[in-house]
Amino acid sequence: MEFFEPIFSILPNIKTVLLAIIPLGFLIFIHEFGHFYAAKRAKIKVNTFSIGFGPKIIAFQAGVGFTTFMDNMRSKPKAKEKEAAGAESDAHTSTKQEIAGPAATEYRLSLLPFGGYVQMEGENPKEQTGAAGEFGSATLGSRAFVVAAGPVVNLLFGVLAFWLVFAIGLNQRAASFIEGLTGQNLTGKKEALQLGAVAPDGPAAKGGLSSGDIILSVNGTKVANWAAFQTKIYTSPGRELEIEIERKGKNETFTVTPQSVPSARGDVGQLQVGLQTDVIVKDVVPGSLAEQAGVQIGDVIETINGKKIYTVPIFDSQIWAVDAHWLMQDYQNLYHLIQRNPNEFQLGIRRGDTLMHLKMPVGWELTAVVQPDAEIQGVRNGDTLLSLNGKNVDSKTLAAGLRIAINKSIQLGVMRDGSMKTVSLSPNTEATNISYKLDWATTLSGISFGTPAPIIPTYHVFTAFGKGVEASWLTVASIGRTLKQLISTEVSPRYLTGPIGIANVTSRMLNLGFTTTLFFIGFISINLAIVNLLPIPIADGGHLLFFAVEKIRGRPISLEKQAIVQHVSIILLVALFLYITWFDGLSLIDDIRN
Repeated sequence: MEFFEPIFSILPNIKTVLLAIIPLGFLIFIHEFGHFYAAKRAKIKVNTFSIGFGPKIIAFQAGVGFTTFMDNMRSKPKAKEKEAAGAESDAHTSTKQEIAGPAATEYRLSLLPFGGYVQMEGENPKEQTGAAGEFGSATLGSRAFVVAAGPVVNLLFGVLAFWLVFAIGLNQRAASFIEGLTGQNLTGKKEALQLGAVAPDGPAAKGGLSSGDIILSVNGTKVANWAAFQTKIYTSPGRELEIEIERKGKNETFTVTPQSVPSARGDVGQLQVGLQTDVIVKDVVPGSLAEQAGVQIGDVIETINGKKIYTVPIFDSQIWAVDAHWLMQDYQNLYHLIQRNPNEFQLGIRRGDTLMHLKMPVGWELTAVVQPDAEIQGVRNGDTLLSLNGKNVDSKTLAAGLRIAINKSIQLGVMRDGSMKTVSLSPNTEATNISYKLDWATTLSGISFGTPAPIIPTYHVFTAFGKGVEASWLTVASIGRTLKQLISTEVSPRYLTGPIGIANVTSRMLNLGFTTTLFFIGFISINLAIVNLLPIPIADGGHLLFFAVEKIRGRPISLEKQAIVQHVSIILLVALFLYITWFDGLSLIDDIRN
């Protein structure tokens, strides 16, 4: 039954899955609509235009082509009535021919409404007879126009989606997502790619890297952003990398080998390093020890007890998990550094251009954070934890106490609305799963740490278009780099994402807001455009390659050879699709289990 648990857990999320698949279907639909529109313009017979796949639900035949409708909508002003009359006469004649003859198109609504397809007369080389109206009988330019129209529509939609995202406005999550995906700098602030925490015994430290190093390049290629650096490490398990860094104004190069870590997609690389971020005081509890010492909101934290701080410190009970990874262990080390002298610790603070050191007693305060739909045996959101089994408590002793609660009852003393309360946690399912429903936000002497909120600019319709075009170009460049790495076998295709993976990511994007989701859909649309333009025989780019050869030779490649190449390509692409889908499925099951 354990094998089926991930499948059963999917059932409540069917609505989310469908919402994630529909955007991908829409992108396929507009791609096919581009082919359909171009075929009609080129006077090529379209036998079927289907919204969706599979068995047809409803269908009708019509001879009035879409281009005729568009021509009528663009009728010329009265000053050119004679020209318009002649054009309309031609259009009406064409329409009569379509209705009466074989040029009628069947418009379908099919069972699976995820995408669509266009079937043109003589599209299959084996079915070509040389008759007028067939795809193969059209001029070379017309055929190239029809084939290129699908990817072009996807590309244009991507630009339009990006334009809308910037015109609507970004929030912090959307801006971070876009910067990570494309490397586009949205805040205008040029920040060095500086290492923060580095695991003492990790592969980065063993290779010579240390906190404060600025990453310049990997294997001679400049690194644009943290996401690009992480991707390079992720896809290079067990492979030596030449990493150039800047340290104290001097450039140095180190050979580093990412550790191989098992995952659903096979081994992935890990360096056990973090990105350096500014750490500021996000909040100070009124009347707290920190406020009495002079700490102010917005102060930049440089050091704690003389230790340089590169990332936001966390002191919550989660860092004391039995299977805590290296970064949690780094937070544990900082906690122990502070606890060496519980009567006093020192903050190195930068306030404007002034550096100062403030001293204060150590004071831990833990406040309950209860999930909205959870009831934790009497613990309420906002309760301040004072004791555990009658003893003073901090995040470390709390974590140990919660582990005890799995097998025996514990007593928590809390402050609620100015009154002392005692809460008992007994060993049951609630206690076992308490970490998923209850957390304790921990402050140090009344200080809450965080990162500065980035300044997100706003754009008017014209500047938004410019940013959209820039994002589109960066997306194309990113895809080009990935393809180059695949061709050179620098990156394995198992790291690619197929329809299942895209749907999974899209479902997550839906929780991040409209602009983030729209940008991701635009990103996928541009990906579809570029992939379809690759010179793969079954893809649009393969057809364009055949046309280029035909232009150079002065005659087309034989239909038999085209058919053979296409059949081989189909087999290889289906194999690649199944290969990618297999790893997508393993990743999805792994995500559900976790």
